[in-house]
Amino acid sequence: MTRLRFLLLSLGSLCWALPGTAQTAPSKWLSYDAATKTVTFDLEAGAPGTAGPFNFNGYTNGAATLMVPPASTVVMNFVNLDGTPHSAELIADKDPMPNMGGDPAIPTAYTTDLTQGLSQGGKDVMRFTAPPSGSFRIFCGVPGHGLSGMWIRFKVDPAAKSPNWVTS
Repeated sequence: MTRLRFLLLSLGSLCWALPGTAQTAPSKWLSYDAATKTVTFDLEAGAPGTAGPFNFNGYTNGAATLMVPPASTVVMNFVNLDGTPHSAELIADKDPMPNMGGDPAIPTAYTTDLTQGLSQGGKDVMRFTAPPSGSFRIFCGVPGHGLSGMWIRFKVDPAAKSPNWVTS
């Protein structure tokens, strides 16, 4: 009976983690201070162990979403873990996607050297106040990177009481 229970629990945990299914879970990259309404997110460009260098936190092509409450202070600690220069910018979540960085959808929601990118180990901090609502993309502004899949979603949800990290 114990082996059967272990097998069923193991199979259940595998099904929970299958790709292509929406997952909402605590994230090692995300923290929240409810008293100050401050969302802190570690944004890792070119995370190792993935299919390629054009990713944020291991996700590409919008396969992950950072959701935050309106009017929260958002602090994104950007680091480039890859040998290829990368950057980040919040743009509108709409097509066509631009080839390179430009005007951010939210003032101050971009890293330095937007189109040149930061070299490996380069760090920057994006700090901004979330608007009342909206859907955006966290997009690499280096020419061609966003079009190659280097973007994830950022959503301001008026119903949210705390931030959430959702993958699909």
